[in-house]
Amino acid sequence: MTDMRLTMGGLEFRTPLLTGSGTFGYGDEFIGLVDYDALGGLVAKSVSLEPRPGNKPPRICEAGGGIINNIGLANPGIERFLAEKANSLPFDKTRVFLSVVGRTIEDFVAVIERMESIPQVSGYELNVSCPNVKRGGLELGSDKEAVHAIVKAARAATTRFLSIKLTPNQTAIAPLAEAAVAAGADALTLVNTLIGMAIDAERRRPLLGNVTGGYSGPPLKPVALAKVWQAAREVNVPIWASGGIVNGIDGIEFLLAGASGLQIGSALIAEPGAPRRILSEMEDYCQRHGVERLSELVGTLEV
Repeated sequence: MTDMRLTMGGLEFRTPLLTGSGTFGYGDEFIGLVDYDALGGLVAKSVSLEPRPGNKPPRICEAGGGIINNIGLANPGIERFLAEKANSLPFDKTRVFLSVVGRTIEDFVAVIERMESIPQVSGYELNVSCPNVKRGGLELGSDKEAVHAIVKAARAATTRFLSIKLTPNQTAIAPLAEAAVAAGADALTLVNTLIGMAIDAERRRPLLGNVTGGYSGPPLKPVALAKVWQAAREVNVPIWASGGIVNGIDGIEFLLAGASGLQIGSALIAEPGAPRRILSEMEDYCQRHGVERLSELVGTLEV
């Protein structure tokens, strides 16, 4: 049998598979639907300082073989999260990472400081795809100086594992990756969704209430693969790949490109049990190729 364990940032994961933030809620919703033994961890839905109602419906639609969503990072806010959600997180089943979102650097720090009260949390993922209200609406994750400042402030607020989720909506990922690592990130999550839209031509109306949204699913995979490969050549930290992973070969390809962990996102919507199948398919590949430890594959793409 292939050893499927991986070590990232000093943490050992029993499998390379994690759930992508926003596709798995806070974990308790999937009990009975997913085999937690197939997961190395889960990344919970993003939490902000204040409650967010989200965007007006419709909030999700199919398009071009993938999904466009414009949920708007709806969440109860940090205080209600701590009071109503934190105790139901499945800490006894897998590692739990909390996703943090904010409109300013101060927001990120304030949320992390409150989350530090939960002792079982393994770490955080910073979602930097929101507009920076202090910079005229510029997406935080598109500005390397803002990325550096967010990570530096978050690093000062916690000693726990810290990954930053970067946007694919930039031609060059390396400057953002380097800024995050220089500021103290333990890992990178690559990538968030692409900006997309869909139109109902008969009605001459957009299919989403907010017109545009985040495009995910299988069509995102080539973009995500390229970003993982580019970043892995520039920085020496683990990478959590996210974008279009629906089978075991997808996962193997991301490992070859330089990823260590794999986040399953849109696939969970159609198939909550996908992690067990994907893990089995990865094991089959390893046995066919005589791979004794999955970690041997990371970054071994021959170019």
